Amino acid sequence: MASTVSDNEDIAALIKARTRHAIRASVIAAVLDDPVGVWRLLELPAEELGRRIRSHLWDVSGVATVFNYDLPALREEGENLRKRYERIAKSRKDATELLSEAEKANPERSQLIRQRKVLCEEDFRLATNITKKKLEKDVAGGRVFSVDFGGEPYYPAFFIPKLFDRNDFASVFRRLDGLSAWSKWDFFTSPIESQQGATPLQLLMVESMEQVLKAADAFVNR
Repeated sequence: MASTVSDNEDIAALIKARTRHAIRASVIAAVLDDPVGVWRLLELPAEELGRRIRSHLWDVSGVATVFNYDLPALREEGENLRKRYERIAKSRKDATELLSEAEKANPERSQLIRQRKVLCEEDFRLATNITKKKLEKDVAGGRVFSVDFGGEPYYPAFFIPKLFDRNDFASVFRRLDGLSAWSKWDFFTSPIESQQGATPLQLLMVESMEQVLKAADAFVNR
């Protein structure tokens, strides 16, 4: 009897963990798809937000029924892809196990590269589908910038999705003239206490230019 109770508790815990994972994955997908829209959703009353989520869950169930999707098979396929990716990532890591001097000296910056938050020029141009000439023009105009790591330029991945006006970005970028490229990275990605922890990038998304420019001046003069 005791064993049955324990098994039931384990199953309940597993179901709870899988539910949390599913909700978290859905939230991440929503944020990546429409980050501004997600902010608007957070302004809704909890009951209304819950109703909308429930409605979308039923929509997915309906679509799966209409098209006869095998959801367990899709989950299995996703798990197999994840394992395959991990094997590939591990093989790539093994191939570059010897860290460069730059990586040893700058572990935090190195982590940004590993997390693909900054990309080498080739990957960045592929992701943005632009030519080398166009990239050079954007850099010259302050609409894009690169950071240096190990003597090579890396470009912030936050330029890939079109979440803010590049000309607005250039206006702020000019305020940071004289700072190192990594300091500029730190400015754009660091929370601003006076703005409830929003970063300059997040403020640019909602076109709060005045607040971003003030923050830039404060950052330069600190």
